[in-house]
Parts: sequence; structure tokens; C-alpha cells
Amino acid sequence: MLEIFYTHGSVGSNEFIRRVLHRYYNIPNAEICKTINGKPYLKNGKIQFNLTHSRGLQAIAVGKTQIGFDCESLTGKARPAVLKRFTEREQSEIATTSDFYAHWTARESYIKYLGETLASCWRKVEFYRGRIFFCGKETAVKITQFETENYIFSLCGTETKYTLHPIEP
Repeated sequence: MLEIFYTHGSVGSNEFIRRVLHRYYNIPNAEICKTINGKPYLKNGKIQFNLTHSRGLQAIAVGKTQIGFDCESLTGKARPAVLKRFTEREQSEIATTSDFYAHWTARESYIKYLGETLASCWRKVEFYRGRIFFCGKETAVKITQFETENYIFSLCGTETKYTLHPIEP
């Protein structure tokens, strides 16, 4: 089970991570490290997490297994220049702004799951018919998507069940 904590408050990423880990996981003064590509992790930690933010919302997904997590506000517009970079199969599924962001967040959550960057992996990833393909082959990871408060979220990993926890700023 993944726990997702989110806030609309203005707080720094590391401060938000530490606040959640202290309050809900009894990990005071969490030592947050980053991979070479910037993915945060806990030094000597037994839990996994991934952070995302979009237009005033910040969220963290926490669990016991590797996680990729992304969100986007649905108040934005589909970006035609980016739309052209999706595969033909993906483009055939994108008819609305919501579809665009569903594909975008699925791809980005998988790339974050890998701990890679958009620049290094964008052309290798495809989200089609609710599944992730990497270098043309279907992966074993699952994408779980949901919408709340006019945001779309994508979780990538082996866990598909989650609980949402709004946090006051």
C-alpha cells in the first residue's frame, strides 16, 4: 500500500519530505540524499518515496518498494510541440488535455521510477493502452492513475493500492 501526502502550501521540497517522514513514519531529521540524476532517497532508509509538484501542489508517495510518481494540473493546455514527440500509437489515444497529461505523467512517473531523466529516456518510453513500454518491450511495472482536485496523478511501480492524505500548509 502506498501512502500519498499532498499540500497546497508553500514549502521547500526537502522540508516537505522531512515533515512527512517525521510526522507519519517517526523518522526525525531524515538524511535525504540524491542520485546523480536528482532522485531523492533516504540514507539507510527502509522506505521508498518519490516527490512531485505542479501549480501550487506538492505531493509525496511513500511505500516499501521502488516508486515513480508524477502529477500535473489539468488547468493547463496540451503542448503541441510536446504532443508531436509522443509515438503515433500514443497520439492516437490523445484526444483531450486530460489524455495528454495522463500520457505525460505516466511516462514521467516511469522515468522517475528508473531514476533517470526525461532527456535520457523520453524516446525510449511509450505509454499505450495503460501499459508502459521501454525500448519497444512491455515492462512489468504498473501505472496507476487517478484525478483529484483538478490534478492528474500517475504512480509507477509494483504497488497499485494507495491512500490519499491532504496536509494543511
